[in-house]
Amino acid sequence: MRYPTNEKQAALFCVFISILVAATISPSGSYFFENFIYFWLPQAGVFLIPAIIYSRPAVISGAALVLALYLAAFNSWNVSNGPESLTWLGYLFSLPGAAIGAGAGALYLKSKTNNKPIYVGAAIAVSTFIGLAINQTFVCSTVMHCGF
Repeated sequence: MRYPTNEKQAALFCVFISILVAATISPSGSYFFENFIYFWLPQAGVFLIPAIIYSRPAVISGAALVLALYLAAFNSWNVSNGPESLTWLGYLFSLPGAAIGAGAGALYLKSKTNNKPIYVGAAIAVSTFIGLAINQTFVCSTVMHCGF
């Protein structure tokens, strides 16, 4: 099936935003590449899961945008609380929830027909956010003190 060029461009733009956020928060210096990979590669794994299930560029848009916003928010929260390197484990531990949410959204959408790209992207964004929020709540109440 062929998808509109603007749907592909939106997916590329959202992936670019996630790359840009990861590159921006990665400390410059000799460990830049390692930090960048640490921040961005797990995101790529998360937004590829719904893409494999549903095989449409709009699913990448929704998941990539939510994950880019989450990374920026998590970094802001970490910096405001006095940055600690172990806090970033909380970021990683929250991503399985995003993957489950994105995958569940993709499975739900797979049974639907004639979905517009904006609907697909929004549905995946919402399901990714819900999975992420549930998992972050679990992480904050068990292995990490989030201070909310």
